[in-house]
Amino acid sequence: MGGSTRSPAGVGADRLWAQRFRSYEDAAIAAYAERLRLISSPLVGSAEAWQQCELQARRIFADCAESLALGRTQVTDSQIAEVVDLGGIRVQQSIHLTHSVRAGVILFDMVLEYLLRSVEEAGEGVPERVAGYAPAVRALQQGIGRRLEVGSIAYDSFMLGRVREVHEQGHRKLAREIHDQIGNSLSLAMRQLELHEVELARSGAEVPKAVVSAQAAILETLARTRELVTELRRPSVSGCLEAAINQFVASMGDSVAPVRVWVRGLDEWIPQPVSEELFLMVRECLRNAFRHADAGNIVVHIDIAPHEIQTEIIDDGLGFDVDKVRAGDHANGLAGLQERAELVGGTLHISSARGRGTHVTIWIPITEGQASR
Repeated sequence: MGGSTRSPAGVGADRLWAQRFRSYEDAAIAAYAERLRLISSPLVGSAEAWQQCELQARRIFADCAESLALGRTQVTDSQIAEVVDLGGIRVQQSIHLTHSVRAGVILFDMVLEYLLRSVEEAGEGVPERVAGYAPAVRALQQGIGRRLEVGSIAYDSFMLGRVREVHEQGHRKLAREIHDQIGNSLSLAMRQLELHEVELARSGAEVPKAVVSAQAAILETLARTRELVTELRRPSVSGCLEAAINQFVASMGDSVAPVRVWVRGLDEWIPQPVSEELFLMVRECLRNAFRHADAGNIVVHIDIAPHEIQTEIIDDGLGFDVDKVRAGDHANGLAGLQERAELVGGTLHISSARGRGTHVTIWIPITEGQASR
């Protein structure tokens, strides 16, 4: 924004101010830890929790400093991708998501305080310095916001997995109870009727229709009981869309980067044509990441609601210049993704830069007319 109009002297001054701000990093981190202790945050209650918390704080501080030096907002998405694992780790540490939100607010205030301190120490040219710090403030806001967003998704997904696990355990317990109690009782009743039938046959008496009807009813109930037990013991799958994506990833073999797929919501809410188009878009994004990104991690998150679908595909790979690719030989790939999104009334946004990873966001509304597309 302001980078293209800065003079060489201005560039040098900005780098000096970035170095001055960066010199406050250790003091800011120490003050951050002390503020967390004052509210008895569990994030400073253990060495492991604080180590991750401090790491993210220092990376946010570094992004702010780099934004100062460059005169434009610079946020390292590839570092944010590491937060994906933290959601599950926080659950295992018994640290609720609200503690991360509180820590984010404290960190924002703390870093902003040291930014303003740098401005106050500037003396001359304070108004110019205040304007120059706008990219750093945006980097601060985006860095914390994106980490909280990705972390909350991971936290929710981990908790959803636990709920599914408990749900499946309840199903298996119910299946055992049905099999052991109801199934055995029905088998015993059937056996008693068969013995009664044998006794009647020995005496030459005709088997009453009521006994025949009871046997038929019990056989039908036993068959339905077996079907019910089988259904309860079948592992639940969160949806066809998740299964299809995981199957595609598996088909690519072990040579590709690890992919974590999270789908929240019910597939039944998505019209079939929309589900097919979304799968094709996600698959194309994954193919691009496999071929070009050289990523260490890839995350696919799909949030299905009755009225909309939010999808994110994030990788920590090489990244690329989006505008340059749109104007180059590979423009058809991005254009195809855009057209598919528009076909279902949605939007597509791609955020990437060289060395910064890639973040694709797809939003699709769910309407009654989509079922007939």
